[in-house]
Amino acid sequence: MEEKAKLENLETETEAAFNNTNILLSSYMKELSHLKSMARDLEVTMEAQLNITKMDLKDKLEAIQKSNEVQKNIAFSATIIESSYSFTGPYSTGTSNALKFDRVFTNIGNAYNKKTGIFTAPVNGVYQFSFMTFGYSSHTSGAILVKNGNYQVSTWEFTGPDISDTTSNSVILEMNAGDSVNIILWQGGKIHTSVFSGFLIFPLV
Repeated sequence: MEEKAKLENLETETEAAFNNTNILLSSYMKELSHLKSMARDLEVTMEAQLNITKMDLKDKLEAIQKSNEVQKNIAFSATIIESSYSFTGPYSTGTSNALKFDRVFTNIGNAYNKKTGIFTAPVNGVYQFSFMTFGYSSHTSGAILVKNGNYQVSTWEFTGPDISDTTSNSVILEMNAGDSVNIILWQGGKIHTSVFSGFLIFPLV
């Protein structure tokens, strides 16, 4: 009887342990299913994020490539529209004598503004500029190239016995992005027409 009682207790304990094991196993299976679901959701989220990142990197790469193309292709040339017996000037003040070269031949990179006559460097680099003026001997003529409002190089022609006067000059300048260059007249000077040109020689990092 004692052995039978022990056996019955053992069977009861075994059944209870088995039930507990089934409960734990069921709980683990539910947790595993939940983890699998979370893993799938995370995978979908990561894949979507990776696609967004790839698109973002692609857009940035294209923007950099376009920027590099712009950096390598900056050039302009413009003249003042001339008509018979027409003169530009004279002006009464210094740096406000800005010439507006309103007939644009070339403006690759759109760095030159014909409404203001100002070239604004879009990137750091070394640039070359040149200008020419044409006038008549009855008036003093010539012009000044200024960078950020500061005189750089100039030309000058006095009145004289010859019929017409032509002046020209050029300069190579190191410029930062946002620096500006334009041409101004000497105070009291007059010209019939003028040409202003420039281009990026090479960019600077």
